[in-house]
Amino acid sequence: MKNAILDILAKMEDNGWEVSLAPETTGKISQFGSVEELIKLCEEIPGLKLTFDWAHVWARTQGTVNYHKVLSDMEDRLGREFLENLHMHFSGINYGKKGELNHLNLLDGAEPGFKVLVKYMKEFRIGGTAICESPNLEEDALELKKLLEA
Repeated sequence: MKNAILDILAKMEDNGWEVSLAPETTGKISQFGSVEELIKLCEEIPGLKLTFDWAHVWARTQGTVNYHKVLSDMEDRLGREFLENLHMHFSGINYGKKGELNHLNLLDGAEPGFKVLVKYMKEFRIGGTAICESPNLEEDALELKKLLEA
């Protein structure tokens, strides 16, 4: 995966494409894209970002993600600025033994503990871009905004 990303970055440079490359955390346990795998890539490849999909992480960990530990690790290993400019995806998620099955509305079903998550986002002063990927985009985006502003 590292070599493939380095190839992509070289092609981006050759073509003068000034964009960020940010691989996303994946929702299936068998896929490349765990938090640890992506943090390691970001440590090894200067300028690489990551797209943190909170629902995918919830599904990969079968609902046992420790937000405080994840955010502490990211801050310790990638730096404060990384957390201030994080690209994130939000939705509820339905998962099984192998991980993600499908996205749900933000607060329906097996949601990733958003009230707890928001607490840690505030504690760690997370900034950046938040994209709502739920089937109920507009209402859930407003709900997420309310949770973050409360």
